[in-house]
Amino acid sequence: MSGSENLYLVMGCFGRCDDSFISCRGVENRILKIDESLVYYDDIMVYFESIRLFDRPLFDQNAIRHFIFNMQERYDQKIKRLWVEKQFHLFEKFIIAHKSCGVYIKLILVNVDADIKDEPLPEIKIPVKGMPETNHANETPTKLRVIRGRNT
Repeated sequence: MSGSENLYLVMGCFGRCDDSFISCRGVENRILKIDESLVYYDDIMVYFESIRLFDRPLFDQNAIRHFIFNMQERYDQKIKRLWVEKQFHLFEKFIIAHKSCGVYIKLILVNVDADIKDEPLPEIKIPVKGMPETNHANETPTKLRVIRGRNT
């Protein structure tokens, strides 16, 4: 990972449309910035490798719930939780509420120069059928494999 990119853990859904009624347009939230300031950074990277998160997103709802729970329980940040309880419960509610949309967890790289802190991602138009077309100019998911080979 070069110094000009940030790695984020992202949770999102594909959206849902039934009989031309749109119940969800699809949403994507950055839920954790992954960097060396995390207390268990190396362990987190090993965990991501063990579930092959560098290769592909998680799509199975049960696997995603298990993943969020494991991250919260395993990687306590010594003086605080990885996510505050309110955030953790919002993630759980999101997974349940968007079950019919198709939920996913993935890693993205975002160019630091183009990244605007604390601002939501722009709205993404996602086709109802098939995989979403990601067109984030700032994301370069193919470079995630570089992180895997990181020597500590």
